[in-house]
Amino acid sequence: MNLKFRAKDYKSDDSFESAEYEYFGNETEGWEIKRNGESYLHLGPGYIPLKTISCGVCSTDIDRRFLPFPLPQIIGHEVLAEGLGDNQGKQYVVEINDTFEARGDQNPDLFCKEGIPTHSPERKVLGIDRLPGGFGPYILAPIHAAISLEGVSPKAAVLMEPFAAALQAILASPPKPGDHVAVLGPRRLGSLILAALASYRKTNGSDFRITAITRHDHLVTLAKSMGADEIVDLRKTDINELKNRFDIVYDTTSTASGFESALQIAKREVHLKTTNGQVMAGIAHLTELVVDELSILPYSDTNVLFHWKKENRKNQNVFVFGGVSASIKENLKKHFTVFEGSSSDAENILNSDQFSNRLPRFDFVVVSNPEELSLAIRPNPKHENSLARPRGAILVDSTNGSKWPVQTNLVAQFFANGKEIHSSRCGDFHMAISLLRDNPDITHALETNLISHRFSSDQLEEAYATAKDPSSVKVVVDFK
Repeated sequence: MNLKFRAKDYKSDDSFESAEYEYFGNETEGWEIKRNGESYLHLGPGYIPLKTISCGVCSTDIDRRFLPFPLPQIIGHEVLAEGLGDNQGKQYVVEINDTFEARGDQNPDLFCKEGIPTHSPERKVLGIDRLPGGFGPYILAPIHAAISLEGVSPKAAVLMEPFAAALQAILASPPKPGDHVAVLGPRRLGSLILAALASYRKTNGSDFRITAITRHDHLVTLAKSMGADEIVDLRKTDINELKNRFDIVYDTTSTASGFESALQIAKREVHLKTTNGQVMAGIAHLTELVVDELSILPYSDTNVLFHWKKENRKNQNVFVFGGVSASIKENLKKHFTVFEGSSSDAENILNSDQFSNRLPRFDFVVVSNPEELSLAIRPNPKHENSLARPRGAILVDSTNGSKWPVQTNLVAQFFANGKEIHSSRCGDFHMAISLLRDNPDITHALETNLISHRFSSDQLEEAYATAKDPSSVKVVVDFK
């Protein structure tokens, strides 16, 4: 098959430019992608061509220039599409991770074998990392990432990717009975987290309260329709009045000030869901923390056992930075294989024979200051590999918190008080579809209230600018 079209590439200066693309190949032999007549990307077998119906604009698109992936690129990953050729007439939603598993490759890497295929270092990401996205008229989707849309209306389907991501936050940080949780910034993803919380509570018969925190009239109305039990309007309530009020705070603001507010008002946990690629509260690489779905926890005998609930594994290999107290190092050596030193020492260990044929990551890393924390997430600017395994943890030795730089005092105190930061990325579409089928009232609320603006594909720049405006909620670009 040969598909030739023009699309608007997103550039590192936050602008768009028109480019000519050509896809030629097939599912069994692979594809060649050309951009302006020159080779852009070669894909092996396992991809099917789809025609874009519509694509949502999200915070990642708006902050795409800050992410560590090459530009220019056709961005957009919240895709509703229809099949071509033998699949003509079928509609699909598309999971964004291009992995061995998604392509049906019979030779998976260690990350797939470990049950974390979406974290494979070789993955590409639709509309984010290399793979052309949904702001173009055609995409190439890994065959198992294209999920047939049945039982959910197209109006709700264009929200499937962010709804699945919202649901992932709830599964990674589930409220406990009697909890009072808050969603900070209930706009694009925040309103979907409200809907996911409401759906989760109803489906599981859970008992917890949901509060939305905002400062915009239209978001007050939206939050109520998405399932919030109560609203806090920050134009009427000072954030200082909310200190330690909420057991879990889901931060979807994508701002440094929002993150700092979340740290102040959380009683037990902040779940960081959206970031902006920049330093927040004096901590670097929080965007990469979310990409890897890592957690930052205070050091404790309980937290050394941390793993995601669905994982059936035990922590074994630990890396400890030099600034960590001697007593913690000695205690860890009683239960784990402990490596210690600098970030370069850690990289050398992971690249050595000791980790051959094993996942090249430590099960968790222990740090004592912000610099070590940043290096644990991204030790080397030449690559995007963390020292800690995806969905693993970085533990903070808070005994020397007084030595942290003043701009990180808020974070140091947060961990000294035994509080935790968790993160999550994209979620399971099948689970999201099932939850929406089981909760038609929530599906109706999404269809009716969430999409605030629709633009045709030739109005992409206007759609993008509108999505940046706080008065918008969800902006969708249509190709029909």
